[in-house]
Amino acid sequence: MKLCGVSLDAAAARSLGAAGDEEKKMAAGKANEIELDFLKLTAQERESLVEIDSSLFGFQRLHEDGARTKALLLKAVSCYDSAILKSEGKVEPEMFCQLGHFNLLLEDYPKALSAYQRYYSLQTDYWKNAAFLYGLGLVYFHYNTFHWAIQAFQDGLYIDPSFSRATEIHMRLGLMFKGNTNYKSSLKHFQLALIDSNPCTLSKAESKNHYIPISLFYTHTQKFRTAKEAYENLLQTENLPAQVKAATLQQLGWMHHTVERLGDPGSKDSYAIQCLQKSLEADPNSGQSWYFLGRCYSSIGKVQDAFISYRQSIDKSEASADTWCSIGVLYQQQNQPMDALQAYICAVQLDHSHAAAWMDLGTLYESCGQPHDAIKCYINATRSKACTNTAALIHRIKLLQVGRDQCQWVVLP
Repeated sequence: MKLCGVSLDAAAARSLGAAGDEEKKMAAGKANEIELDFLKLTAQERESLVEIDSSLFGFQRLHEDGARTKALLLKAVSCYDSAILKSEGKVEPEMFCQLGHFNLLLEDYPKALSAYQRYYSLQTDYWKNAAFLYGLGLVYFHYNTFHWAIQAFQDGLYIDPSFSRATEIHMRLGLMFKGNTNYKSSLKHFQLALIDSNPCTLSKAESKNHYIPISLFYTHTQKFRTAKEAYENLLQTENLPAQVKAATLQQLGWMHHTVERLGDPGSKDSYAIQCLQKSLEADPNSGQSWYFLGRCYSSIGKVQDAFISYRQSIDKSEASADTWCSIGVLYQQQNQPMDALQAYICAVQLDHSHAAAWMDLGTLYESCGQPHDAIKCYINATRSKACTNTAALIHRIKLLQVGRDQCQWVVLP
């Protein structure tokens, strides 16, 4: 069939050809628009953007001295967003990855996550891109979705063990594993962060501040061998700050003094004193270390050394009820009741709930034939939450009360 001398087939072909030409023109027009978007970036700016990825996170201070970089990133995000919108998302996956990096550095986490997820869905071998995995992990870390952050960080380290921000990853893994109470893994990553010489946005002192409490956790849960190993591993760290070294040696020394299973008394106390002396070499103004050293000297009968250490403890730090109580015990052992009395009174004045001081003071009054005062002291001790032998003290109070009442009924001739 023909219409106006033109067949329908020919007309249809011309129509399709015209439509195809129109689509090509539209596509070309969009391509030109996209190209124009990118032409808004100068050659120097495009060259600078090639060097920017997630590894700069925390190292580019955009709010302080990086105003020029921030302006460039904002411009780049605008150009990329416009190009993606005009192409209806039909762009190279790498563009989404770069957009994720830019938004991450601008701390626009929702947009960074969205861009990274688009890259993840489009790029089949995303797992080979360490910068992407690191950026994605940082976003998850920001949102406290630790399960996914741990996965992303571990995948990044797996494909690139020498990744430039491995220290950052180990620090965050240490924090997350600690939060999940996986202390063994936490210690491992904090240790790896400590021995890495690369710079870190999170202070490495942070890892040491977490490392020591985790070791203390092992001490409190009676995993003493694990705690000892953790402390000793930390002491092997090169360039360990003096304060951290002092705190580690202090805890290691005190643990050896107080834990029976770590050896025979002689060797334990010798090692404890050695650790505490080294701790004081690193931090001679630690009143706590001087106090612990005094306790060690007292336990092996070095009375003069113990007194000197206790005095140093008082001089180097604020007055401590523990220290004055220990001084009282030492005076009482030396048959100096008046000096012991003054020391115990200092202790309970500093801490009215100091159970040990009240008990020792009660014992002192009882030995001096003053049961009435002894009873008052024992009662005060039982009121303390720190009292560990309340039942025995109550029994002792009753015996003293019975003895006191019987004495009151005695008739003198």
